[in-house]
Amino acid sequence: KRSFINNSEDNSIAVRVTAKVIIVRGGIVLKRVLYITTVSRTINAFLIPHIEMLLENGYEVHCACSIDKLVDEELLNKGVKVFEVPFSRNTLGIGNIKAFEKLSELQRLYSYDILHVHTPIASIYGRLLKVNYHNTKTIYTAHGYHFFKGGSKFGWLLYYPIEKAMAKLSDAVININSEDYEITKNKLKPKKCYFINGVGIDLKKYKKLSEDNISTIKESLGLKANDFVVLMIAELNKNKNHMQVINAMEYLKDKYPNIKLLCAGDGNYITYLSEQIISKDLQNNIFMLGYRQDVNNLINISDIGILMSYREGLPRNLMEFMACGRKVIATNIRGCRDIVCNDSVGTLVNVGDVKATAHAIENYYIARDRRFIVSDEINKYDIRNVNNELLKVYDDIELEINGEKGLASYATNR
Repeated sequence: KRSFINNSEDNSIAVRVTAKVIIVRGGIVLKRVLYITTVSRTINAFLIPHIEMLLENGYEVHCACSIDKLVDEELLNKGVKVFEVPFSRNTLGIGNIKAFEKLSELQRLYSYDILHVHTPIASIYGRLLKVNYHNTKTIYTAHGYHFFKGGSKFGWLLYYPIEKAMAKLSDAVININSEDYEITKNKLKPKKCYFINGVGIDLKKYKKLSEDNISTIKESLGLKANDFVVLMIAELNKNKNHMQVINAMEYLKDKYPNIKLLCAGDGNYITYLSEQIISKDLQNNIFMLGYRQDVNNLINISDIGILMSYREGLPRNLMEFMACGRKVIATNIRGCRDIVCNDSVGTLVNVGDVKATAHAIENYYIARDRRFIVSDEINKYDIRNVNNELLKVYDDIELEINGEKGLASYATNR
């Protein structure tokens, strides 16, 4: 329920939502936004700071997703409503028909001004609402297209035509790496497209620990003081390509037995990867840590970070290593190339090149550079800068909405 309070002194309207007063400029009621993702873990992992920024700037935000992890309680306490939508990972799965029906029901009930869609499946069915609700604005954040230079023909044959068609239903497309942005601008050609440096990270969360703390954490993980730690933070799935670094460790284990690989993350490849580690007799060299929340601690005890993905959008885990002053080894793919842009950040190796991966690890092992040097490149990924850029996108959409309604926009008065 909302109550409206006239205030002649500042020509504004205050809107009470769950006992919180939000001042809305220029006599315009706050806009309502629906964030749509395939699964809820995407919200927890990447989108909470964006949603909080929108709330602080006078938007009402709801979320629609398949709930595989409970959404962060802080968002719920701030009045964000979360709706279960039965998305299926199969593009044409029957669950997605039901999901579209649920999204249509939500749009009828709440009349959202803006639909902000994320992840491939949710972005398709979310934007399809535009067919029946022409005045609703759609923003699509593409976290990495399934078609890219050097990618499979299947990705181009299946996903490119879909994105080309969906671009016609997109009022704004946000890309987070330069390659995708060029494809959007020159090939997909939506109404508007923007380039933003990823989902952002909070640099205040990453800091150098004391040597005593580092020693204590290493000891708790069964590591020795002179162990050289390679850390991979990634979901355990086929795309993250853990086997490339596991095979590289097989090359290194006899010559450098104190090189240890830590894998932080969970996923459906845990059984397969564990079997591979055992079959290669790497149980004393590779340790699967499962899902972890102490990322800053793990990066501090590591000597280097590593990411061997086949496909990425703009990997935040590489940013986290940069924020903690650690260099990285990454595959030479879209997204990783954006971040690992010079030697001060790290080294790129080709997908599948196990020997080059082992050689890169060996080079860092020999150098043993434990200095805490944070690259200047990290600042553009700061969540404050990313949120400022995202707010500009919303300001543009706000101008369109109010222009169509013949209203003055409050976006320019924030």
